[in-house]
Amino acid sequence: MAPGKLKCAGCLQVITDRQYLRCCVCSQYYDIICANVSEQRFRNTLTGQHRLNWKCDACKNMEPKVDNSNTPLREHDDKVTRRRGASVLSPPEENSDAQWDMRSLIEELRLFRKEMQEMRIQVQSFNETLGALMSRVDICEDRLDDLTLRIDKLERCDAASESVNNNTALTNTIDSLKAELNERDQELLMNDVEITCIPEQKGENLQHFVVTLACKLGVQLEQRDVVSAVRVGRSLDVSGVGTSSSSPRPRPIVVRLVRRAVREDLLHAARVRRGVTTEGLDLPGPPRRFYINERLTRMNRLLFRQARGIGVRLGWRFIWTKDGKIFGSRQHAGQGVPRHRLRNRADLVRVFGPEAVGPTEA
Repeated sequence: MAPGKLKCAGCLQVITDRQYLRCCVCSQYYDIICANVSEQRFRNTLTGQHRLNWKCDACKNMEPKVDNSNTPLREHDDKVTRRRGASVLSPPEENSDAQWDMRSLIEELRLFRKEMQEMRIQVQSFNETLGALMSRVDICEDRLDDLTLRIDKLERCDAASESVNNNTALTNTIDSLKAELNERDQELLMNDVEITCIPEQKGENLQHFVVTLACKLGVQLEQRDVVSAVRVGRSLDVSGVGTSSSSPRPRPIVVRLVRRAVREDLLHAARVRRGVTTEGLDLPGPPRRFYINERLTRMNRLLFRQARGIGVRLGWRFIWTKDGKIFGSRQHAGQGVPRHRLRNRADLVRVFGPEAVGPTEA
């Protein structure tokens, strides 16, 4: 009969699984609950032979309570007085089931203890592994902190380097713009000359004086060739003593001419007649030498002054200007002798050397 069609003789319910027993006497089916058999015992201790010999409680109660010693054929010990409780019959099935349950429980406890020991070993190994992992995590955290500090330092260095590069680029741009503006300003002075060491007097007519001075140098100059002639710098009083400076040196005269060719003729005549004095120009005081040079911008004037000072210390023979440009040569600028163009202080360091220029002048 299929398990789905069996009915328990105890609870009269349909047995839905295979956990049931069949009585070997009455052939009735019982589920393990009505058979008073635990699931553990059903699985472990009730083997095939035990299940075939299993009896329900009703059949067990119908068995006789006495032994079978009163048989027609008696043995030789029938005269022996039998004491109560001294039966030689086999122990009842309940004791056997209890023994099986005890053995099963002991075996389960033994297996459970073994599993616990194995689990303890595994937990100990897990703790050791976890400790090693924690140590590695600590090492990784230390390395990460170190890398973070190094990255921060590199970022600061990069930022500083970038700032320095930006500052350098800005400085170069500013220097380039200054040089360009200086060149343009110098181009605006290409028709100007500067006359120095001319005594200053009250009520002087500088344009007429410039024409007279040009005649002394052999240059035919008329009033219309002179655009302007003024003294520049801080003014002096009548006695020649500066009101704002104690220096008695007269202020230079700046002359702007109409044409550049006239300016070149005047500069050439001044170079040819080097050493000429103010004699015959109707000026107060004894005759004195005067000088006519190109007019330079303030930046070029300072650079020319520094170049002349360094050239004198190093024994350079020629430091001069031409068309607003500054040049230098150790000897006469002939064949095989280089002529150096000086545009800024960097050129001073390049031509004369950093030791000669010095930190204040470089």
